[in-house]
Amino acid sequence: MSKEREKVKCKTKLEFITEVADDCVANLKDKDSSSATIAVLQNFASQPGPDGVTSMLGLAGAIPILLGDNIGTTITALLASIGQTKDAKRTAVAHCIFNISGCMLFIWFVKPFAALIQHISPKGPEIEVISRQIANAHTLFNITMTLIWVCLINVMVKIVMTLIPDGKAVDMDPAKPVFLDDKIISQPAAALQLVAKEILRVSEMVKVAVADTIAIVKTEDLNELEPLQEKGVQIKKLTDQITEYLASLFSAGTMTEQQAAQTASLMYILSDVERMGTLSVEVAKCVQEKIDNQYKYTPEAMDELQKSLKTLEKMFSDSLKAFQGDENVQIDKQIKRKDKIMDLDLKMRKAHVQRVNKGKCKASLTAPFTNILHLIDRMGNSCVNLADVATNEISLNYFMTVN
Repeated sequence: MSKEREKVKCKTKLEFITEVADDCVANLKDKDSSSATIAVLQNFASQPGPDGVTSMLGLAGAIPILLGDNIGTTITALLASIGQTKDAKRTAVAHCIFNISGCMLFIWFVKPFAALIQHISPKGPEIEVISRQIANAHTLFNITMTLIWVCLINVMVKIVMTLIPDGKAVDMDPAKPVFLDDKIISQPAAALQLVAKEILRVSEMVKVAVADTIAIVKTEDLNELEPLQEKGVQIKKLTDQITEYLASLFSAGTMTEQQAAQTASLMYILSDVERMGTLSVEVAKCVQEKIDNQYKYTPEAMDELQKSLKTLEKMFSDSLKAFQGDENVQIDKQIKRKDKIMDLDLKMRKAHVQRVNKGKCKASLTAPFTNILHLIDRMGNSCVNLADVATNEISLNYFMTVN
């Protein structure tokens, strides 16, 4: 025992710290840097002083090093945020504020803090309990700062938003994904959340396209047709990119069987959403054809056509609500609306034939008018499909709540 003590006395502090650090880093090289440095501190503090009982460092001496370690971990977060989104940078800054503010607060109360830790920690010779005291100090530091910042969360948000503001708004290309991130393809749970958000985004674009189509049918204003066609192109490009992203998830080979089934359902939903957008544009093009060829549909026919489209708009809107977890949307009501559209379809076909027989409408209009009705019927089928999937298979709201 005396020989070992003499060896410790002969070493300089620098040599001793280097030896302990090398030993700990070798054992913990695959661990988090914060854990490794705390382990180094615990090993060093556990070494006996000249009397063989008290710590070479002491708890009051270890706490400032512990606080410095907390500041050091903020560098890792800042480096990781380089090249990332603003939200990632804000998270790193919030991490820095949390740790640095805590260190600035605790550094003034090192001795009282050390006394508190000693009081709540196991009793015994200092060299035997100081590792536990350091661990308790680290835990109490984080718990205390968490409680403080939970109460001051709004202050934290204001500070972070001031340091990293939104900046000037820039025009975004609607045809480009907003949420998809290729960096997390290997993390299906997170990637599917992003896909769900992107599908809701493109669904809202389709909802606007349907409303624009109704307006064009009502006013026959062809000035609105070009923007609608452009929106249709954007919807097509966006859905293609979402589909490609989902295909990449499949090919990554990291999904569970359940996640694979969910991905297939999302692709099914996406195809019907895209079809709704495409068919809406096609209906608007039929209006252009009507005007260009001077087709004379009766006011009754155009009025019933608008009623069908408005019913479709309601069906699609309810489908979107079902996707987001609205349990009030019932598939039975969607089917009844589809039946209503079919009844209107049959009524409009019969009325058209009667008008042709009476000479009120040209027989040559039968084909283009039937084409419009066929498009509306297909839109109704898509709405029913969407509601059926949303109520029986999958809800996009499920992905929004996954942790």
